[in-house]
Amino acid sequence: MTPFGSRTARLVRAAARERDDARLPQRLCAAIRHGLPVDDVSLCLATTPADRQLLAATGPAALRLEEVQYETGEGPGPEAAATGRPVLYPDVRAHPMPYPFFAPRLHEELEHAAAVFAFPLNLGPRTLATADCLRYQPLRLDDPTLDDTMQVLEETAAVLADRCLPYFARDAPLPWRPARLIDDHWGTTYRAAGALAGLLSISVSEALARLRASAFTTGRPLPALAREVLKRHREGPHEEG
Repeated sequence: MTPFGSRTARLVRAAARERDDARLPQRLCAAIRHGLPVDDVSLCLATTPADRQLLAATGPAALRLEEVQYETGEGPGPEAAATGRPVLYPDVRAHPMPYPFFAPRLHEELEHAAAVFAFPLNLGPRTLATADCLRYQPLRLDDPTLDDTMQVLEETAAVLADRCLPYFARDAPLPWRPARLIDDHWGTTYRAAGALAGLLSISVSEALARLRASAFTTGRPLPALAREVLKRHREGPHEEG
């Protein structure tokens, strides 16, 4: 196994040995970041082929990467979740990504990003989660490093499954933190979509699409728009005096 693969495997196993489930995604993110030649990492649960739930991010850049993918509905992470294969862009400045909405937003908001890698965390034929990685210098991963990375991430997927599937079986909420960050960036948006759907008598999916379109056209973060929708919904219509 390559030095990167060996180090990442050791760090993932050390993260798994700790029994504090609430901080498990953060520990796994940190293990991937320190083990692989990347600068920032986010971890997302692939709840459906078209939707992913943020679990943890190592920093603001990784969080913004996930927000932009969520707002535009496209990007390396969603593609990796849908295909179960790694999606690698080793030099996004020299070779533009084929995402008409995501790519320009990435360059606008994360102009220091030079490479983006999205790795599926597979359990057999199913993709359980994705690890999305940013680099601030271009890098092409060689085949041995890529093979080792996928092997280690299969082990990471097994750790996640071992800890989260029992909660799903009981229909219990996942205990992972930071719960406030996750709720602010994902839960708030879904509540806002529900409020907008009720107000306009449309489906939640259509309401969510409208929120995403508004975020894209205005350039504002989707959570900020969602908070405004919920605030207006709570306040109700204002009577003019």
